[in-house]
Amino acid sequence: MSIYTFDKITRDLNFLGGKGFTLGLMKNAGFNVPDGMVLTTRPACPLGWNEIIQWWKDHGAEKLAIRSSAIGEDSSEQSFAGQNSTYLNVQNEDDLKKAVENCFDSINKHSSQLYRQHFLKEEKNHPLMNVVVQIMVDPFVSGVFFSIDPRNNEKGWIVEAIEGLGEDLVSGKKTPWHFEENSVNETKLFDLSNLVKTGNEIRDFFGVEIDMEWAIDKKGQLKILQARPITALSGKSEEKRLIENELSRLQNNYPEDTIWDGGTFAEWSGPPSELTFSIWKEAFSKQHSFSKALNKIGYLGINQELPNEGHSLLERIFNRGYVNITMLAPLYFGPIPYRLEFKKNAELKFDFKKMTFKTFALTPFTIFRMLKVGLDLSTRRSEWFRECQKELVDFSDKSFRIKDINYYKSFSEERLFEHFKIEVENFYDETLVWPLVLITLIESTSQNLKALLKSVLSPEAIDQKLNEWLSIGLHTVTMDLNNDYKAASADEEKRSSFLQKYGHRGPGELELSHPRWIELGKDAFLDSKNAIHSSEKKSVINVAEQIAALNTYKKQVIEKEWLLLKEMLELREKWKMQLLSPYSHIRFMALEIARRYHAGEYIFWLSYQEILDRDFDIIKAEKRKHNCEMSKAIYLPAILELSKLDSVLNNKIESNSKNFSGLPLSPGMVFGEVRVIIDPENANTENWPENTVLVAESTDPGWTGLFIKSRAVIVEKGGVLSHCAIVAREMNLPAVSGIKQCHLRFKDGDKIWVDGNNGRITLA
Repeated sequence: MSIYTFDKITRDLNFLGGKGFTLGLMKNAGFNVPDGMVLTTRPACPLGWNEIIQWWKDHGAEKLAIRSSAIGEDSSEQSFAGQNSTYLNVQNEDDLKKAVENCFDSINKHSSQLYRQHFLKEEKNHPLMNVVVQIMVDPFVSGVFFSIDPRNNEKGWIVEAIEGLGEDLVSGKKTPWHFEENSVNETKLFDLSNLVKTGNEIRDFFGVEIDMEWAIDKKGQLKILQARPITALSGKSEEKRLIENELSRLQNNYPEDTIWDGGTFAEWSGPPSELTFSIWKEAFSKQHSFSKALNKIGYLGINQELPNEGHSLLERIFNRGYVNITMLAPLYFGPIPYRLEFKKNAELKFDFKKMTFKTFALTPFTIFRMLKVGLDLSTRRSEWFRECQKELVDFSDKSFRIKDINYYKSFSEERLFEHFKIEVENFYDETLVWPLVLITLIESTSQNLKALLKSVLSPEAIDQKLNEWLSIGLHTVTMDLNNDYKAASADEEKRSSFLQKYGHRGPGELELSHPRWIELGKDAFLDSKNAIHSSEKKSVINVAEQIAALNTYKKQVIEKEWLLLKEMLELREKWKMQLLSPYSHIRFMALEIARRYHAGEYIFWLSYQEILDRDFDIIKAEKRKHNCEMSKAIYLPAILELSKLDSVLNNKIESNSKNFSGLPLSPGMVFGEVRVIIDPENANTENWPENTVLVAESTDPGWTGLFIKSRAVIVEKGGVLSHCAIVAREMNLPAVSGIKQCHLRFKDGDKIWVDGNNGRITLA
């Protein structure tokens, strides 16, 4: 074993790993770095431990920080954030030994090995790990200093600080004070100018832009805890390359008038995993669920391979799921000389360039089909709706699955893969057919109802009135789920029955990589001591009475359309409740396959076909996951036009605006404090204020636990008929959608007004 105390580290000892090496160099350059040492191998005998412990005693046996310092870690290209281990406040010899051993072992963690193999192209059996042992600082204030803004390298330095340990800043548990070079900065907590001066000196010492961790102890002394090149600048370059490559791919492979719709999958929060996407992609390909749904309504459907790489209407655009609606028109009616344009809604416009002999010859048949489908949608909706109800009754018997994640452990390998194949194919080929028919009927009925109200109300008033009716007129199985969830949270004896009834659901449930409630067990519920507000309907005039009060002779027709829309939406929620049962078993089988093949979480970053082929390329899966993580920060609107994509990607968000306008989802007005949730399964609601405003990219009924701790909801994605809107209305939560990148713009602790009546958000 070799031990290098910080004061002995020189520039020729770069094999000590990024962390230990830079700490030693800064110490010897005169910067105020707490004393420490770097161990190159684990102590093999008592003599080796004695040397470490004696050094510790010579330094007063103060609390220690034990951290990994692997080769390649904290370089300009890779930070290795979270890949290896850190132990703080180590106070005795036993804990010291355990921490050192665990740090050396952490390089063998599966995630760390994958990281090193992918980024450093390192052989599996040749990792180089060192361990830093350092005197802890008892901080009054701690934080990070960036010598240049990692979000935009044209800006100056940034400082973020919190009281106490910096770990709470890095983990996101506390919202920091934020200071920037180009803003007015004043604080009495610490000497900001000295911190910036020291940070810039360290930047000049290393000759690169740096990310520096620091702390100011109870005596007011500034201590430097770590410094490394800003990996985010490299990350920004990688993000830029991703954008350029994807933009080039789209522009080279699609006509300029191509339009995609992301609203169909508004519940996907962020890019879907490969397993999830591959299954849904099949549903929108030749002769599968979406095509069969079109056929039932009288459209042509997809009877041949689509002319794109995936042969599906569902495509990955910047790793997110979008439906290519430009290809839809021919699937409805056949070749037509029209193009799709978007203003507020989709419109078909005559396009002379598309007038070919074939389209001209088929025009009579096309017009006939358009008229027939239009007539059928007006006259046969009730008939199709009743058939959809009947199909659900039949499906309910077929859809039952035991709610047990361990169910497949006893299956032979052949039987396991056979069941996985059957479950996946049934889902994309049959299960989704009638739910997709129902979605079309809901859209048609909603448009009919709005058209009828045009003679009575203004366009703005129509949306507001429909929102109000949806708020007071629906009673879905989602409301029953909410009420049962609240009862189970308050009474532990009811939790088992809740999980048996709803355990196949959970937060982010359309994404297969997310756990179901049955997996979370007791962690699925709130603390029973937490106050849970009621979701009883407000005492207001009912919908029938409101329709009767309208000044129009169309009252009966309006009421008929409203009742049909109401029943359709309630049926849609029942369908979702049922179809998620077999869907959850696709996840359970994937987890069992991952256990047997040691694939871990990366099983979800393989397509279903790759899993069936036993093609467990973990490096490829890790790369896919990494690219999707990179894509999360890229904003794309719900309707995406290729001709405008370049300008969309270069559109900067005005972060200093105090007023935002979006789509009202659920009425009411609330003043509250923001809590931003990216990952619902890891959200901690214990310290949420009573007036919490939940902010997220999107939500679904599986977010029930977070909804009942909130007083309002703001999301980027989801329309007035979305599951999020229904849940918010049934729980009497004011809700607003369409706030661009709300989950990135707002910060925990922001005080805001949420106006769910008009779709307005105002920062206080």
